[in-house]
Amino acid sequence: MSAGVTGSRDRGELRTAADVFSWTESFTNLERTPLSTDQRNYRLDRMHRLLHLFGDPHAGPRIIHVAGTKGKGSTSALIASVLAASGLATGLYTSPHVQNAFERIGIAGQEPRPELLVRLARAVKAVIDLIPEEGMPGHYSPTTFEILTLLAFLYFKEAGCTDAVIEVGIGGRLDATNVVTPLASVITPLDLEHTDILGDTIEEIAFEKAGIIKPGVPAFFGLQPPEVKDVFRAACRERGSSGTFLDETVTTISSRVDRGGTTCSFGLPGEPTCGFRLALLGDFQAENAALAWMTLRRVRPGIPLECFQAGFASVTLPGRMEARGSGPVIVLDGAHTPLAVTRLLASFRAVFPGEAVLLFGSVSGKKPREMAEILAPAFSHVVVSTPGTFKESNPAEVAAIFRSRNPSTVLERDPEKALRLARELSGGRGSLLVTGSFYMVAEIRKLL
Repeated sequence: MSAGVTGSRDRGELRTAADVFSWTESFTNLERTPLSTDQRNYRLDRMHRLLHLFGDPHAGPRIIHVAGTKGKGSTSALIASVLAASGLATGLYTSPHVQNAFERIGIAGQEPRPELLVRLARAVKAVIDLIPEEGMPGHYSPTTFEILTLLAFLYFKEAGCTDAVIEVGIGGRLDATNVVTPLASVITPLDLEHTDILGDTIEEIAFEKAGIIKPGVPAFFGLQPPEVKDVFRAACRERGSSGTFLDETVTTISSRVDRGGTTCSFGLPGEPTCGFRLALLGDFQAENAALAWMTLRRVRPGIPLECFQAGFASVTLPGRMEARGSGPVIVLDGAHTPLAVTRLLASFRAVFPGEAVLLFGSVSGKKPREMAEILAPAFSHVVVSTPGTFKESNPAEVAAIFRSRNPSTVLERDPEKALRLARELSGGRGSLLVTGSFYMVAEIRKLL
């Protein structure tokens, strides 16, 4: 990367939210292109530098920091919704977005304010445009995610947030969000993901996720395999932090899923079991809610039960077992790892039994073979398509993998035609599951 001014890619005026996100996309986007080792090594230094230029806005709110592979977006939203239901102005920062980048930054229970975001982005751009790359740690300009993270903290400060729930982007140890000292660190179930960045084994990935555990700050963990627990326990011992595991703490989690949501119950030892109703679909959402419940009961014990009930009941998320329409009903879910699709399939079949069609699209670098082994036999027909153009994909290769496990597999590269074909194959009955990537979900969702 040549030296120069960090913001020189686009000096146009920012007038709309679309302008803001076009500007942020003019920087390196690790969701599209992984960072070099040097860029990653200096990442937290860059983030601290940016935040310091704007008065360290991350130091204001009480923060809960959430990492993991599966369920971190849902768990973050559930925690934030309960805090908001208890009367606290609560910011919520999540990624990736499905349809609109505004999904990433907002106040729990409220739509984001475009005019505020534009005003803050103008201020950030004015400063960044004046900083030469050699003036930033590592001599690299900020990334898209670093700028979005800065905007999130500034947005929460301007909106008067007393609390915030911050979801990790990728990994944890070197993630741009790992500049906070939170009330609690939360890690949801792990799976092999981003192995080119985080490591080839589940233990290596656990080490990166454990990087969000701060000295003396309590940590809370969703369901994890034994080898992952060992990594987390070691990190907690090293940092003098307590570690609480869901399956060792919360009494039996029960759940029942129907088309309107999920009914679940759980409790803490020595306390009566409590029942909840979630708008979110899926048995795994009951586990996410139990993790949110356990965390908040320990670090915010004064929150009344009715705030949990109201908060859990109000959360809806695009692309997380989202059911749309009928004839056939279309279910959208961004599951993109073997663990995620296993859990998705179980809940999908519980709610939508009978014949179903699968519309699948996976970006390169995932595990389509393992996902095909799980998904392909469960559907009468499979349509494989292109999960957008944001990241590289090979639909023909994915289709061949699925066809070897389900001969009724068709390749249709165009998402609009793929949706039309999948609907035709359903005969206007049963259900249609769209999964494999949030990018695939976004392509289909905008057509609906």
